[in-house]
Amino acid sequence: VIECVRLFPMTMNIISTIMHLRVASVFVLLYSVPASINAFSSAPVIVPEVHPAHVTKITQLVQASLGDEGDANNNRYAFARDAVTNFQENDESPPSNELVYGELSVEVLATILDAVGVQENDVFLDIGSGDGALVLGSSLLYADTTNNGDDASDSGNAMKMCYGVDIVPGLVERSRSHHRILQDILQDNESFLQQSQANIELLLGDIHQPDSQLQKILDETTIAVCFATTWSAENAVGTSLQGRKLPKLSKALSHGLSSGCRVVIIDGKLDEEDNFEYVGDLKILCPDTAPYSVATLYHKQ
Repeated sequence: VIECVRLFPMTMNIISTIMHLRVASVFVLLYSVPASINAFSSAPVIVPEVHPAHVTKITQLVQASLGDEGDANNNRYAFARDAVTNFQENDESPPSNELVYGELSVEVLATILDAVGVQENDVFLDIGSGDGALVLGSSLLYADTTNNGDDASDSGNAMKMCYGVDIVPGLVERSRSHHRILQDILQDNESFLQQSQANIELLLGDIHQPDSQLQKILDETTIAVCFATTWSAENAVGTSLQGRKLPKLSKALSHGLSSGCRVVIIDGKLDEEDNFEYVGDLKILCPDTAPYSVATLYHKQ
């Protein structure tokens, strides 16, 4: 659905104009749409939605940094899942069935962020960042490709900072390697885009027991995304994938995130008693959870 929608930018621009009179209450979507409709919220969107052509370009850059060419994506997934398996075999802290590797595409991330409404100086955090694809993508999606670079004080990017945190050491090492590869690609082929790229930091940490460094990042974060499909039985209540409650994660984020933070949970629910205001749902396509996943937006009170 995402791909189909993005093939009709002219039609969606017309819809965007009509939808500037946004619904002030919860808007539950039946299909995934560009963020210009601002699916989740009635708050003004300061930054325009990402152009489909730019999304395609950033997707290609991220795929190149990950080494996703042909069947290489399947091999990368296998190595990533091996890192998770090795961690769980050698570390007694997570339950044996707690972690499952999966990830969203850059195209899906763009749809989610556009729907949330990215604002100037937003700080992005991917909770369970895995191979780092979403962190790399978020650092470039809102880079201003029209910025001539004359003003050194202007970063040319609505994203002020992009963080990723993961509990699996092997995945953090892999994501940092992918980050280095992306920087080399940008330096060789996209130096102008690199000038507008948001800063990236990928760190090892446990969101349930944040150290001082991670807690500082949580304080800064204005948009947090968690692909909760990977948080399986031991951390969830309920059997429905989209309806699962995540009490452990909910309490951790309630204590860690600052008021006003926008939190997007894919295939999971936070507890509104933990000071999270439910805003709305968005259906998204994800190969790991066919036929679809549900992204739920909350505002931290």
